[in-house]
Amino acid sequence: MTNLETNKISFERDIEIEHKFSRTLKAILGNQFIVQDKIEDLENGTDFLLLRVNPFRVGVRLRRHKYYLQYPNDFTIRWERPSGVDTEIHKIRKGLVDYILYGFIDEEENKIIQYFIGDLAVFMKTEIKPIIKPNDPLDSWLAIYRLSYFPEDFVIKFYKAN
Repeated sequence: MTNLETNKISFERDIEIEHKFSRTLKAILGNQFIVQDKIEDLENGTDFLLLRVNPFRVGVRLRRHKYYLQYPNDFTIRWERPSGVDTEIHKIRKGLVDYILYGFIDEEENKIIQYFIGDLAVFMKTEIKPIIKPNDPLDSWLAIYRLSYFPEDFVIKFYKAN
């Protein structure tokens, strides 16, 4: 099987995972970012609760269980592609993404077993140097970061299933 064929199969599996967990991811993000605006509710509301949603963008990455077993305290960001096309790190540096939701799914690929939501403004202020490694298959290079190396205000939500 060629690299192109392997990449296509991997991409298709990733899309399946994305669709499978999209409702769960929306619920997680909604619970974190949709908040009651008490002042607006008291001053301008009717008989209904007033909720506020600030515009923002979240980059989401769900990893398979085998990576959780190997790297439960790390997260990766695509660093470079041989084609030179912009990767996740370029988009973060350009300010195109505000938060990251990075998680792991269980072995049966039925539920999210661990995730964090990170503030990329905090990420950009740090000078933490990642470990850069080639991806397998070599379609890109990944930056590997240890979550515990970041300041406390980077992680705004952390979840781990019991």
